[in-house]
Amino acid sequence: MSEDIFDGLIGQDNVKRKLSFYLKAFNKTSICPFLNFVGAKGLGKTEFAKAFARNLTNQDGSPRPFLEINCSTIKNNEAFFEQIFLPVIANNEVTILLDEAHALPKDLTNAFLTIFNTEKDHVKDFHWEEQVFTFNFKKQTFLFATTESDKLFPPLKDRLTTIDFEPYEYSELGQILQTKVPDVNFTADALYQISKTTRGNARNAVMRAKEIMLFCEAENCPNFDGASFEKFCDTLGILPHGITCTEKQLLQILAERGACTLSMLSASTGLSTTSIRADHELYLLRKNFMQIDGKRKITSDGRKVLTSVK
Repeated sequence: MSEDIFDGLIGQDNVKRKLSFYLKAFNKTSICPFLNFVGAKGLGKTEFAKAFARNLTNQDGSPRPFLEINCSTIKNNEAFFEQIFLPVIANNEVTILLDEAHALPKDLTNAFLTIFNTEKDHVKDFHWEEQVFTFNFKKQTFLFATTESDKLFPPLKDRLTTIDFEPYEYSELGQILQTKVPDVNFTADALYQISKTTRGNARNAVMRAKEIMLFCEAENCPNFDGASFEKFCDTLGILPHGITCTEKQLLQILAERGACTLSMLSASTGLSTTSIRADHELYLLRKNFMQIDGKRKITSDGRKVLTSVK
């Protein structure tokens, strides 16, 4: 199976290989496992799911409709079955992407535990409030996506096949930047440096490309070199490695105090402990700018970043 099915999507080669395999199997059997796309925001989960879904065809060869649902909008079983299943899914050939799967309501999560325990003929009847809802998994393909796989109910997660998304390589981010602003001539070093500010994130690369396009038009500079990169970062306040002002503040606190608990960082910044962990610490840990050894501590790499910040 050619990877051209991904319609020019850059990177995530492991994901492409796995999805190509499942698509090849689907074309032979009309069966697709319950795939769970897992990774941080901006790594391409939804785009890859859509590209995969575009290649799942109906039994007559026609394109299969695609339905994307944010799980946070589903209140309960009644909302799912009455507003989504009956009018859209029942008796139809359709691919459904349940995004933000960790936000599934508890009663629907429990229902899925039964529904996805499939029989050999890949048909499952689910009884709810004196009604019978029939799922035919040769007609209906369920895909999931989540940024917080650890919050999925473990028994449900065990029924799903995980597709892991990883941060992008700098070279891949450079390709994304060049694709989005083809009229700008980047030097190799400038392209590398700007890629480092995207945090390994394709969505950030797309946003950065838009900023570069505006910058080059405003400055009338079709060529983007090292000097352009420095002026670009100074103008827009872009910090080394794309760290945020909040992350800079966290590193400064750790540098001044030596070591802090999470609650101390929360008190010092006014941020919730959840926000610090989910929105900032993960990146600082991945870049080795901080470490957790009982308490939070800044690393030598973290001190170097602080030194480079103007």
